[in-house]
Amino acid sequence: MIRTKNQLSLNFPLPISLVTDIELAFQRVHRQLKPRTPIPTIHAEFFASVGANHSATLEDGALRVRVSDLFVDAPTDVYEALATILLSKIYSKKVAPQHNQTYRRYTMSEPMIELRNRARFERGRLTSTTGPQGKFYNLAPLFEEIDRKYFSSELKRPELSWTTRKTRSVLGRYDFDQEVIFISRTLDSPEVPEYVVRYILFHEMLHVKHGTKICNLREVVHSPEFRLEERQFEFYILANDWLNQN
Repeated sequence: MIRTKNQLSLNFPLPISLVTDIELAFQRVHRQLKPRTPIPTIHAEFFASVGANHSATLEDGALRVRVSDLFVDAPTDVYEALATILLSKIYSKKVAPQHNQTYRRYTMSEPMIELRNRARFERGRLTSTTGPQGKFYNLAPLFEEIDRKYFSSELKRPELSWTTRKTRSVLGRYDFDQEVIFISRTLDSPEVPEYVVRYILFHEMLHVKHGTKICNLREVVHSPEFRLEERQFEFYILANDWLNQN
């Protein structure tokens, strides 16, 4: 766990010394990347975010850096890795693997994952839900049937909802923070076979079961185990053929 009381509340003043640490890290890295180029004036700030979002822009001799406030407790080597990654983008330089590894190892650590989840929950904008009953399909009984057949009625049931708008690029998603399965209203149509709705719902139920895993310092939502289990759906081929053709 992150043990800093203020950081757990996600509502705390940021000491000037932390901003100075960021600026010094960028100065050191800039000197290494561009030893013959004068170091620009550096203005760094932390900002409230729900993830590892950072930016750096260089304009008129001034480097403006914005770092997620989830990184206020990051060690110096992480600040320098971040500075290397952002400055390398500005100067079109290749980033050495060790810098990416240092940064990813920190962002994929259990305390940081916990903190990001906490930030998404406390700061994230809640998505409106419309309930499981659609115009043509009701997700509630479909969930119960799928749960009995594929999960031995042991899957924790999240809230079920159709999306407020019709969406085609994303037909379903599981919101881990709100614990809601959203199914695109596009599928709530007599022209869509029920087995397609069941397949999309089954896919999202697998997300509820498997959650996310960390593999090679990356967050993975479709693990090999997930994909293997997904293929056990009775109408897997039929549903995918229909989706590919429509």
